[in-house]
Amino acid sequence: MHTDDYANWSARERAPAEDEQSLRAGLRAPEAATRRDAALGLVDAAADGLAGETVSRLAERAERDDDPDVRQFAVEALGVAGADAAAVAPALDDANEWVRAEAVVALARAAPEAAGERLRAALADDSGFVRRNAVVALAKTGAADAETLRERLKEDPHAGVREYAAKYLATFPGEETETVTVLAAVLARDPEAFVRAGAATALGELGTDRAVEALESQGVTDRSEDVVRAARRALATARGEDPEEVEVPSSAPGGGPDRTEETPGGRPGGVGAPGGPPTDSSRDPPEPSGGLGGAPTGPPTRSDDRHDGGNRR
Repeated sequence: MHTDDYANWSARERAPAEDEQSLRAGLRAPEAATRRDAALGLVDAAADGLAGETVSRLAERAERDDDPDVRQFAVEALGVAGADAAAVAPALDDANEWVRAEAVVALARAAPEAAGERLRAALADDSGFVRRNAVVALAKTGAADAETLRERLKEDPHAGVREYAAKYLATFPGEETETVTVLAAVLARDPEAFVRAGAATALGELGTDRAVEALESQGVTDRSEDVVRAARRALATARGEDPEEVEVPSSAPGGGPDRTEETPGGRPGGVGAPGGPPTDSSRDPPEPSGGLGGAPTGPPTRSDDRHDGGNRR
């Protein structure tokens, strides 16, 4: 895979090394574990291209296998192989969120120029991991827009969705004044430090006077050291300075809401506070380092989540 925001969720390089024909045969083994290993092996093999018969077998497993892991890994292999969108599309309606999240990534690989409508539809999915992958995929395929990203950043209960919406607003800012206003509000009030850090980074890239003001008044005085570091780097970007030499106010009040663990009774209010599933407030896996693809960007990889690219792995 290429280095990008899909990579972190892949469960690749865990299957035994076998030739493509053997792996294809394994997709019809009676044991689910064997089929899972075969599908994972084909994810690696897919980078060099797969035979048409193998692609057909993967599409069959992606749509009909009883085991959701097999379906997810089969979808991932289809995406890496660059299979037709028709082979991937049925997985967008799978009952399992990880399969749907993986399908979003695979579809973006398969039809990057024509997938926009289906990717935008995925933003209404019940799963935050699917929505997160949809945000990343829309941005990676150039189909994102500022209005959609601002809406996700303000209203989505899944922290991973908000994180990537903030990140990509620097690339798709639209009406800059409105975007800076939204990012500044998120920097001041979002309950998740990594979302506030993402907003700080985006503000630095936009670099307007209002963005700098927000970074000085909220970012560098945040309670989270991660946010403070991000804000310092952002100010350096906006000013063209060395991050270590950035001068910041010493008397401004601390920004950022109290962390949940600091507030008895649960998560504080603020932008993004509406709660989704319990896992929505937990940190997604580290950013991926591969290309369009990866389990729920894909959500998180199954090893990480069992939460990011759907990728639960």
